[in-house]
Amino acid sequence: MANLELKILSKREEKHNNKISTCYMCKGTLEDYVRSIPDRYREYDIQRGIIKNNVYLERLTNTILEKQYIPSIVLVADNDSLSKNNESLIVKDYKILDGLQRSYRIKLIYNAYNLYLKEIQDNKKNEIESKTKFRLSRELKNELVERETTISYLWTIIEFYRNKNVDINIFKNFIQWFEVWDNLDKNEQINKMLLLNAGHKSMDLKHQLELLFLNIISNTYLNDFIRSKDINATYFYKNKEKGQLHLTHIISSLIAFDKCEPILLNQKYLQELHENIDIELEQAKIFFMEDNLEKFIKFFKDLDKIIEEKYGKDGLEWLGRESVLIGMFSSFGKYFQYKYNKDISQLNNCFSDILSKLRENIDNININEFNDAKTSINIAKVNIGDLFKYSIYYYFCKLLISNQINKSWKTIFKISKSEIKNECN
Repeated sequence: MANLELKILSKREEKHNNKISTCYMCKGTLEDYVRSIPDRYREYDIQRGIIKNNVYLERLTNTILEKQYIPSIVLVADNDSLSKNNESLIVKDYKILDGLQRSYRIKLIYNAYNLYLKEIQDNKKNEIESKTKFRLSRELKNELVERETTISYLWTIIEFYRNKNVDINIFKNFIQWFEVWDNLDKNEQINKMLLLNAGHKSMDLKHQLELLFLNIISNTYLNDFIRSKDINATYFYKNKEKGQLHLTHIISSLIAFDKCEPILLNQKYLQELHENIDIELEQAKIFFMEDNLEKFIKFFKDLDKIIEEKYGKDGLEWLGRESVLIGMFSSFGKYFQYKYNKDISQLNNCFSDILSKLRENIDNININEFNDAKTSINIAKVNIGDLFKYSIYYYFCKLLISNQINKSWKTIFKISKSEIKNECN
C-alpha cells in the first residue's frame, strides 16, 4: 500500500465539541488512489457493505475509459496519518467515508486494465480480440483470481479498445477529486455518513423517468403536471382529482402508446432507456412536442371527465394508477397503429374514435366489478401491476379493434400474458 499524495485546492474548518476538524479539497490521480487503497478498506465499521448489483455503477469502466467525471471521493484520516504543507497533502492511511462502491469497482477495473496491458504486449492485441468472452474467462481464470478482478471488467476494456489505440496511461493521467477530513471524531464521522447517504440514496424510479424527459418537454407544460418529487404515486391515486395529471404517468403512458404494448418500468429498463434514448424514443419524442403534447393533455382530461361522470371517485382513483394508464395507452397505441398506421396528423381523429367508443361502452367498463375482482387475486403469486397492465390492454384492444368484449374482469385476470400478447398482436 503506497501513500496517497494529493494537491490541495481548498480547505474549510468546522468546530465540533471545542475541536477543530478540517476538510481538504484535493486532486490526485486515479492510479495513485488505487495503489493507496488500504487492504482493509471494506471493513470500516460505519460504512455499508458492497452493493453487488447497480447498473449505473457497472458503467464505471466506460466512464474511466472515456475519461469522464467521477464524483469526488470522501476520505477520513487521523492527524498522525497526514503530512501537509500549503500545497500538498500526503495521506498514509484513511477510511472511505463516501465512495466505497466506486472505489471497489475502480480497484477491480484497474486490476483488469493491467491484466489487459499484460495480455496485449508483444503485439497480441488482435489475438486477444479474436477470442470469445467465455474462452478468455477459462484461459485467464487463475490470473483473474490472482489479480482480484472479473472477466466482465476485462471484456468491457477489450471491447472498448477493439480497433482503437490503447491509452496505457489512462489511470496515471486520470485526475480525480478527493475530500479529506482531518481530526473528525467517530460521532461526526457517523453524522457525515448519514448526510452523504441521504444525498446519494438510490433515486426513485419515477423521479429518474421524469429527469430523462425534462429536456424534451416544453417548460410551458411542466406546471400542468404533478411531479413525483412532490407527491408519491400511492398518495396520488388515492387522492386524484379530475383533471390532475402526474408527470410520470404521462411519460409512461406515452411510451406505452408508442410501443403499442405494456412496458415494465424498472431500473434496468430506465438504464437502457437512458443509454439509447435517441434510438428508443425517436418516434415517441414526436408525442412530446408542444402541439401533440397539448392534444394528449386534453385527451387525458377528457378521459377523466368521462370516467368520473359514471364512476365518481372510484373512477378517478382507477385512472390514478400508473398500471391502468399503461394498459389503456398501450391498447390506444395499438389502435392508432391498426387504424391510422401511426400517422401523427390523425392523432385527433384517433382520440375522437377512442372517446366515442368509451362513451358507448361506459357501462361495460364496469370499474366496480374490476375492483371487486381484484380482491380475489393472490398477490403472493402474481405481479399485480403487471396483471393490471395486460388485463386492461387486452380489454381495450378487444373493445377498440374487435368491437366487442364479452368477458368479465375476473375472467380476464385469469388469461396468461402470453395468450394476451398472441390475441392482441
